[in-house]
Amino acid sequence: MTEDVQRDLGRMEAQITALISQVSALNLKVDAIDKTLSEARGSWRLLLVIGGFAGTVGGLVGKFLPFLNIRPDG
Repeated sequence: MTEDVQRDLGRMEAQITALISQVSALNLKVDAIDKTLSEARGSWRLLLVIGGFAGTVGGLVGKFLPFLNIRPDG
């Protein structure tokens, strides 16, 4: 092989090594983003369940409050 070909191969090998390290770093960041989104998804579900429960309780209280005949004195 000529000197130019060897130099080009060495340069390309260095670029491939750099790309491999960049892809590894990118994979770590994507995993962190995926974990964060997974936790957020669970939080939203919990908030929806709590909101649904609170709405149901509020609706039931509003529906049956007139039947209790609770009136303030005075």
